[in-house]
Amino acid sequence: MSDSLLEYAPYTVLDFEEANRRAQQFADHIEKHSDDLVHILLKYESHEVAQDEISRTLDLLRSLEENKEYFKVRIGEAAAFLPRNQPLYAFSCFVVVPSLMASRVHFRIPHSMKLFFADMLDLLEATQQFPNIVVSPKQRIEFLTERSALLVDPKTQEVRPVTEAVIFTGLPLHAEQLRTVFDKRTMFISNGAGHNPIVISNDADLEAAVEAVTTLQFYNQGQDCAAPNSVLIQSGIYRAFMVKLHETIKNIKIGEYLDRSCRIGPISDPKDLVRIQDFLCENSTWLDMSTPGIIETRNAIVMPTVITKPLEKGGNFNEIFAPIIFAQKYENDAELSKYFEDKQYVLNAMYVTLYGSSEYIHGLIGRSIEGRILHTKETFLHNKHLHAEGMERGTCQYGGYGYGASSVSFDGKTVAMPTLPQREIYEFIEKPLLKKLANGKGADQFARFTEIQLKNVQKILRLHSEKSNEENSSASVMGSSYLDTQTLPTGGARYLEIAEGSLYRLLPSPNVDFAANLDLNDRAIIQSLKDLLQKKPELTQEDFASLLYALPKKEGASAEVNQDHQRRFFKNVYQLLGGKESGPKLTFFLWEAETSTIYRLLDI
Repeated sequence: MSDSLLEYAPYTVLDFEEANRRAQQFADHIEKHSDDLVHILLKYESHEVAQDEISRTLDLLRSLEENKEYFKVRIGEAAAFLPRNQPLYAFSCFVVVPSLMASRVHFRIPHSMKLFFADMLDLLEATQQFPNIVVSPKQRIEFLTERSALLVDPKTQEVRPVTEAVIFTGLPLHAEQLRTVFDKRTMFISNGAGHNPIVISNDADLEAAVEAVTTLQFYNQGQDCAAPNSVLIQSGIYRAFMVKLHETIKNIKIGEYLDRSCRIGPISDPKDLVRIQDFLCENSTWLDMSTPGIIETRNAIVMPTVITKPLEKGGNFNEIFAPIIFAQKYENDAELSKYFEDKQYVLNAMYVTLYGSSEYIHGLIGRSIEGRILHTKETFLHNKHLHAEGMERGTCQYGGYGYGASSVSFDGKTVAMPTLPQREIYEFIEKPLLKKLANGKGADQFARFTEIQLKNVQKILRLHSEKSNEENSSASVMGSSYLDTQTLPTGGARYLEIAEGSLYRLLPSPNVDFAANLDLNDRAIIQSLKDLLQKKPELTQEDFASLLYALPKKEGASAEVNQDHQRRFFKNVYQLLGGKESGPKLTFFLWEAETSTIYRLLDI
């Protein structure tokens, strides 16, 4: 270890005053260069968002004293996977603050931010102020292989993970895949996709409700985890709400971010336009006449759009990540159960916001749905929204109790909960170590390893390739590539030689030509598969696999005949999903894939 990094040696007592001094110094630097910083951020986001995230970042750094209790012992190395929104705030929350608690923090610049992120780091002198922050130049697979490596003590052959903490922001499916890469002793924080519906009842303050909806849905073009999947509006106020909403949308300026008065501009990844267009096409029946769903492909701008699908026709459980308001009229409190008690909501429950009054929504606090409590007082907002001042702060926990919203995994267990990186680092890593030391154990953890051996963790299942959109776009996984590592070479550099044959890509749309040739029995089995996918939340992975293999079997048929039925069934599924006769092992793939994604391709 170099002399310059000796002060960051792992398993040494943390000096909070020194950590806080560094945080204040960084805040001072941000304030001093705020004008130049805004100019850099305008290459990527609106002036409104740039100013907001600078304010949030300064609040985090200036208020670190609130988290003083978590700064006890410096842990080993950490890795951060950043989202593709709020670059400064995310960097500060998930890299800078953890660097005050870890020996090193490694991260890659998100692909969509490559044109400006390095300039931001240079301006802020980030790596000079925090020498233990490592900006990795490696590609995704190489970075993962390095960070999921194991430390090996050459004398005792004891093996430990090189990375003690992972902070991930992105799709829940990606989080599940990454969890399999890292050793179970690595604490894994996941910030995923939350639904955050807004309910507006007949007695709501109309002005406040419209302001909340437009603030959340148009913040960073809707590319924000606080944006609501659905806005549920009671019938008595629905017409007045829509009139006011249209008036507000008409006054929103749209264009390039360099025009600081523009609120809506280009989305972060132009390739995401395909997913957004698909979503609009799926809901074309419900497009509001005044907002027909226009996309300026050349400028990568999605015009503000309103979809008016009544709740009785089904809720929206897809994260939109675009300036699209999904306005759903409902009649009464009882009808709200169609949204909040749907299994798709249960998985991604995060915050619920109520304007006006609703006994049903108040009753969600502490109520068990599908065997789990989804909302507490902390995840219920009444007559205020998630972007209101003081609501989301870097010193406070954020997230929900749906497994897809946020969770912490450690020692083979995953707990769905709102997260706060500095708290989780203390609770899951620092605190257990301090307890060991208090009991006269664990001193060996302070010993330095004299050799580091990169050792592949061969638990990777269908890891996304570099071509996948891994940063937190919450984009649909339609068209994504999955890597079946069971077919990959093992060990050393050969592990990175990813063969094309190991990649399995989902089709961008249903395979209608193949589906047209399926007979009635094949169609019936595919329908049974869709029914089984809906039951996943109630099943264990083993039960799911057993039921999957049983679907094509015929009672009374021989084992050999039933194997033929199974092979035919699997080939049909592979063709419908990927246009090929083979692919990754279906039991694992279908278990981890998002049901809505698979459903779309099985719609025959």
